[in-house]
This record gives sequence, C-alpha cells and structure tokens, in this order.
Amino acid sequence: MQTHFSSQHLFSRHWWLILLATTCMTVLTIRLGFWQLGRAQQKEATYQLEMANADLPALGVNDFLYTPPLAEANLQRRIEVNGQWLNQWTIFLENRTMQGKPGFWVLTPLQIAPGKALLVQRGWVARDLIYSDKLPAIDTPRGVVEVQGRWIPAPSVMYELTSKPDNLSDRHGFATLRQNVDVKLLADETGLELLANVRQTGAPSEGLQRDWSSSLSGADKNRAYALQWFALAALCAGLFTWFQIIQKLRHDSR
Repeated sequence: MQTHFSSQHLFSRHWWLILLATTCMTVLTIRLGFWQLGRAQQKEATYQLEMANADLPALGVNDFLYTPPLAEANLQRRIEVNGQWLNQWTIFLENRTMQGKPGFWVLTPLQIAPGKALLVQRGWVARDLIYSDKLPAIDTPRGVVEVQGRWIPAPSVMYELTSKPDNLSDRHGFATLRQNVDVKLLADETGLELLANVRQTGAPSEGLQRDWSSSLSGADKNRAYALQWFALAALCAGLFTWFQIIQKLRHDSR
C-alpha cells in the first residue's frame, strides 16, 4: 500500500499550531542551553583569574589609599591591613549557613584612614534556634587590629519577601539585622568610602567561625544545566516527530 500525506490530518490548523508551539519551545530551550554554556565559560575565566590572584603578594593599606585597585581584577587576592573596627556599623546577615547550620554572617567596616574603610565579612555565628532574630554576642576588639583576608565580591543576595531592608534597628536607627546589604547604599548610610569587600580568614576568634568553603568555579553546574536544556529540546523535537508525523503517516498508510 502506498504511503501518502493527508492534508486533512497532517496539515490541519491544529497540526500547525502544535508545530509552532514545538518550534518555539525547542528554540527557547536550545538558547537557554547555549546561555548556560556561556555562563560556564565566564565562571571558568573568573575562577582562573581568582586562582592567579591568590598567589600574588598581599595588598596593604597603602595600596588602597594611594592607587585604589579594581575589584574585578583582584578577587581572591590576599589582604593584610591594620585598622579599627567601626562596631556601630556592624551588620548581621541572616539566613547564612556554615557546614549546614543556620546563622549569621557578621560584617563590620574596618577603618584604615579617616572616612575610608573595608567592609569585612568577619565570620559566621550560629543563631538562636528558638528566637531567630536574637543577635548572638560577639567580641569586637577596640583599638588598632590586624586583619588578614581575601578580596571577595559583595555578599550574595538572598530572596526577600519585603523590600524593607532592616528587621532590627539599634537606638540610632541603623539596621543591625538584615537579609541583604547593598554596599553602595551602606556607604551612603554610614558616610564611609567602602573600598573593598573582604572575607577575614584564620582561626576562629571573637565568637566567630571562619570555616569558609573553598572557592570553586561552579562551571560544571552550568554545563549540567545546559545538557538538561539540550535534552529537553531534543525531547520536544522527538515527541513532535513521533506523534505528529510518524504516527500520522502510519495511520494514513493503512
């Protein structure tokens, strides 16, 4: 029996609508796959730069005061500075974990010159399991201290149900407990020139843990996402070919 195309079944309006939807979905998923591959390349390049920076000499106070370096070119570079903690501007970032435990990241500006400071992610402290907004006690040394750390990007942004930036303010109206911190807005709020974001390294001290996870590129995760998108594109095309072409041709050939 000769196989033939039936315009009534194969090229109906319904068939064309399904073809259009399948084409859109396939193109979209392919584009998302290539976008994830692009993200993987970007992360890999950033990771390689950070690993190279990790072996460079440490930046000191003079490096920031006279020729401020660019953050993009110095991520993960070692920093060794002396300064004074500005404890009145300490921030507890909530919903931050360490070794799977919930707690806070503690951020305090370290003044290295009048009006100039580094925003230091000093460490992590566990939260109260009953009263989640209760701030734990930590020690903040007075006077000049030496801080060693790594230059890092601004703290990651957590999802907020409300646009209100603070959950708990001190008597001066400064938001001590926050979900997120915008470094530029914090600079305006405090009147400080915040020159860099620093993650303090070293042994636990002052009631803070510093068991930071190792820096990985994360590119493999993006490649896995890309593979999933490409697989979904192939699935869409395959299902359309099987049900809308092969099956209909079989039906028409009977």
